[in-house]
Formats: sequence, C-alpha cells, structure tokens
Amino acid sequence: MNSILKRFTEPLPWWIEGIKQESFKKIWQSTLLKKCQMMDQEAMRVLMFRFWPFVNEFPKIISEHRSQIFLRELVRHPIHVYFLAKNVNEILKEIRSDEINHRSLWLTTSAVLGLKEDDLYFQVLKDFRVHNSAHLKVRGIIKKVQSPVSILGNKTTSQEALLRLAAVEIVAEGISLIVKDAFKRLNDKAGRWFDVHIYHNEDIMSHEELVYKLAFAFDSKKPEREPVNVVIKEIVDLFIEAGEISY
Repeated sequence: MNSILKRFTEPLPWWIEGIKQESFKKIWQSTLLKKCQMMDQEAMRVLMFRFWPFVNEFPKIISEHRSQIFLRELVRHPIHVYFLAKNVNEILKEIRSDEINHRSLWLTTSAVLGLKEDDLYFQVLKDFRVHNSAHLKVRGIIKKVQSPVSILGNKTTSQEALLRLAAVEIVAEGISLIVKDAFKRLNDKAGRWFDVHIYHNEDIMSHEELVYKLAFAFDSKKPEREPVNVVIKEIVDLFIEAGEISY
C-alpha cells in the first residue's frame, strides 16, 4: 500500500471532533441564528439572502479546486495517478453534485419565505447598499475558500483548500442544528437544506470526513491539531462575523 493511500485509510485524529464542537459553540451564539431559531421570519430571510452569494458559487469553487488539486498532486506524486484520479476526481465531483442539489434546496427554502432567485440577488444588492460591510464579509469568505491551489509552490496547498471545505461543512451543519426545527415548523420543504447537512447515511462518509482524509493523505507530515484548527477557525469566524452584521 502506498503511503498516500495508507494515510487516506487511517482513522481521523481524535481531536477533530473537538474542533468541530468548539466551532458549533461559537456558531450557536450567533444573534442571527438565535432569531431564526425563534422563527423570526425577517432573520430567516436575511440568512437566505446574506449567504446566497456563497451558496450560489460554492459548486463552482469545488469544481475549480478539483482540477487544481489533481494537477498539483499529480506533479508531486506522479506514480500515484490511479489514487489521485479515483479519489480527487470522484470525491470532489460527487461533492460538487451534492452542492448543486443543496443550492436548489436553498432556493426552495427561500421560496417558502417569499424570496425567488431574482429576489435573492436583489436583496443581496440592497444589503450591499445599506450594509456594505456584510457584503464584504461574505465576499471575503468566497475569496478565502476560493483561493486557487498553487500547482507549483506553497501559496495555497491542497491541504489548506480541503480544510477550508471541511470548515464550510462544519458551518453548514452547525447552522442546521440550531435552526432546522424552526424552518421545518414553517414548512417541511423549508427544512430540507438543513436536514441534508445533519443526517448522513451510516454507510457513506460525510463530505467533511472525506475532505479531511484527502487533506491528511496529501500531507507527508502527521496532522497536528493547532495548524488544522487555525484554518478551520478562520472560515468559521468569517461566517459568524458576516451573520452578526445588522440588517
């Protein structure tokens, strides 16, 4: 078994769950999410349009990373082409497909709240005009998560890009856990985006686990908690800050 495949098949470090729970605690303190939890429909609509730019672009971001990570790791590990083709392409292709579906579910939830897709773009523009800082925060998330993987060099590594994807999954699950019931009380269809980020088939690894495994497989060093936590925390904090801006 080659070293990359061996690292991919190893169990995740025990401290991964601790990072996730710490992130959840911060996410659950969000004023916006607490208002959504209380079925404040204005807050629910703000959640939908404020993060729409990211939800809208996320499938494209994953597609870009898919090709960049493949090329980078092909250069670094040319003798492991089969592993790279099978795991990078198939895993990220599957995640992108799921995120396209999640984008559709976001639109369904928005529609229940009276927001069509065109309305989301309009509200984003309105939010930008009134609260420019909120728009800049969300664009900051997109820019950070979208940061191109460096094919040659170490400006943005495969590990960093993949860990940022893991952070996005943590945020999505954290948001879902606190507001799912409120959206489902509003309308069962409105809760489906949140359901898919909480409930996972026991026989299938979650997106979060898959990208962690890829990230650690491509790093010859044993993963350490603090460097991983720094990358995850940065993305989690950006989402929280964007949500906290008044509306």
